[in-house]
Amino acid sequence: MSEPIIRELREEDLWNGFLTSLDSLRMASDIDKDKAKQIFKKINSNEDHIIAVAELDGKIVGSTTLLIETKFIHNGGLVGHIEDVVVNEKYHGKKIGQKIMKYLLNIAEKRGCYKTILDCTDDVKIFYEKLGFKHTANELRYDHKL
Repeated sequence: MSEPIIRELREEDLWNGFLTSLDSLRMASDIDKDKAKQIFKKINSNEDHIIAVAELDGKIVGSTTLLIETKFIHNGGLVGHIEDVVVNEKYHGKKIGQKIMKYLLNIAEKRGCYKTILDCTDDVKIFYEKLGFKHTANELRYDHKL
């Protein structure tokens, strides 16, 4: 197996493994093509919304999202938020998730984020701790009735 290429998402990636890889989080590969293009254009127009992908042998096998928030506190400081960390099950154990995370943490640092945060379940907590994340709070969630 060759080394994965870690880079930002491109529109052609949507149907080359990206949406399928998201299926392990929630079904995404059945989205209407026009709707997917519309979502991509909206995300891509925001420099503070970055989706990194892992490309292996021409196919997307994993991805992670970084959202950068500007705060009033810390004199307009920036906070990175990590979301939707996913690697195709066939490629687990090959450090692909770690490579995507390091890529985005590097972007957050270069952009001037004073911290990067994420929520996770207990079963994957050790993965993030190995990357340097520390447990500092508890997540609470409110589900809106849409």
